[in-house]
Amino acid sequence: FSLFRFLGNVFTPELIRDTRQIRAYIRDERFSVLMARCGDMRAVDAIYLKALKIADYNVARALFLSMVATLEHRNIDLKMPVLGSLKLPLTFEEDSLFSARYKNLPSKIYPDTPAGEAGDRDKLQHFFASAYLAYASESPGFARASGDLVERGEAEFVVGGADDPRDRRANKQGQRFGHDLLTVRTILPSDYFN
Repeated sequence: FSLFRFLGNVFTPELIRDTRQIRAYIRDERFSVLMARCGDMRAVDAIYLKALKIADYNVARALFLSMVATLEHRNIDLKMPVLGSLKLPLTFEEDSLFSARYKNLPSKIYPDTPAGEAGDRDKLQHFFASAYLAYASESPGFARASGDLVERGEAEFVVGGADDPRDRRANKQGQRFGHDLLTVRTILPSDYFN
């Protein structure tokens, strides 16, 4: 028992505690074993199912937790007129924790996954963000417009960013997943990565 840990947990917002919990799940060696045995697609399902459990089966919260759990950039550099570039943090994880989580993220999502370490890791955040927007807004049109705006903004304002058709595919699949969750609660992300 630690008094400081107890007080920290009492005063830490629930969303931050939940985010730490889902990220710890992905960093765990048992998650790596699951991915090695069952494949990346089942590992994506496992992330969502664990997020559902952490969120007490609140679908919107689980989709949001799945999104923050799969962020694969610590920071993004924004192109700023006059200033040059501005580093915007996406996660405040320690370097070692971020690296361990990044290493365990599923990366073989599509048949056309590019070779190399990164693979399709960035497609997960696109998928879950779009699913969250479609579910929370109850509007696939809103999620589609948001995804299009992000893709155009990424090409225009992010250093090294591009309007990627593969990102758009993940956005579209996530939108369908989030919208379908409004009526069918038993579907999984792997049902949509095709």
